[in-house]
Amino acid sequence: MNASLESTMRVKSSTEKDFLKLSGVNAVDVGYKYVDGKRTDEICIRVHVTKKKKTVYKKEMIPAEIDGIKTDVLEGTYVPQMLSPKAIDELLSDTVKYRPLKGGISIGPDRSVGGNIFTGTLGCMVTDVATGKPLMLSNYHVMCIDNGWHVGDQMNQPSLIDMGTHADGAGTLLRAVLSSHVDGAVASINSGINSSAAIVDIGNVAGTATALLGDAVRKRGRTTLLTYGFVDGLNGTVNIDYGDGIGVKTLTSQILIRPDTTINPRFSNSGDSGSTIVNGDDKVIGLLFAGSSSAPFLTIANPIGFVETELAVFIEAGLQPNLSKGGLENE
Repeated sequence: MNASLESTMRVKSSTEKDFLKLSGVNAVDVGYKYVDGKRTDEICIRVHVTKKKKTVYKKEMIPAEIDGIKTDVLEGTYVPQMLSPKAIDELLSDTVKYRPLKGGISIGPDRSVGGNIFTGTLGCMVTDVATGKPLMLSNYHVMCIDNGWHVGDQMNQPSLIDMGTHADGAGTLLRAVLSSHVDGAVASINSGINSSAAIVDIGNVAGTATALLGDAVRKRGRTTLLTYGFVDGLNGTVNIDYGDGIGVKTLTSQILIRPDTTINPRFSNSGDSGSTIVNGDDKVIGLLFAGSSSAPFLTIANPIGFVETELAVFIEAGLQPNLSKGGLENE
């Protein structure tokens, strides 16, 4: 980490609590400064607000500089990106049944909440530290939905929203965490079902890496499929509203991704939660869990190091498909 970035993060950490107390502020991070919508090479402290106002009370104004470090104000509200029936007609993409299981595909619990069913993305296969067995990685809010989950809850691939049925059970919920760093869950794989280390349209991953500002990245998700972007912000502290039963949670040290609009208008959308994000070396840098529905359509991800530690899993490089049992579908 260069000295300029390190000092900017230090100042951000000392001031973010004051910013997050202001009305309409939902995130603070360190990233590129934008002028007239165009990215500059300048690194600054960025304050994210629900809506920019033409008139702001003096006590709520964001100073142009803090200890010599410039600031920027970005507009966006960030929400978990699982898919509910409310958006199904608008956002219906990869509903295919995959055997062997792979990363980048539809997955969801076999249970409903309030009469509604949900779907997200199976990010990739990970290895259980304790047993050495492959597990399916996704988000807490995808596999658990709310705090009514139980170990052993069935996971369907494809999900119920994506025309899956109870007979499409691929595994069961093993453990989950919704912490200050991670929105994650893993599920075991049912006996007789094959799994592959590959992510659809990306291939096998080459291990993990720390996200770097400006890194070109890709992800493959259930809804927007293969998309491209770049790391636009680091060290993000973000308030996310998970709804009834959980409420607002604050996650820190998060990664913010901006879409490469020369290729795709958005990096992610509802249903892409749980996708794993890889850099140009095919190394996983983050677990996608939230995003904004308005321009510039930023996506938020948990750093993969925290995910591995808190879920007691790891991602190996160069794994080959585990095809010891069962048949193949859509290989």
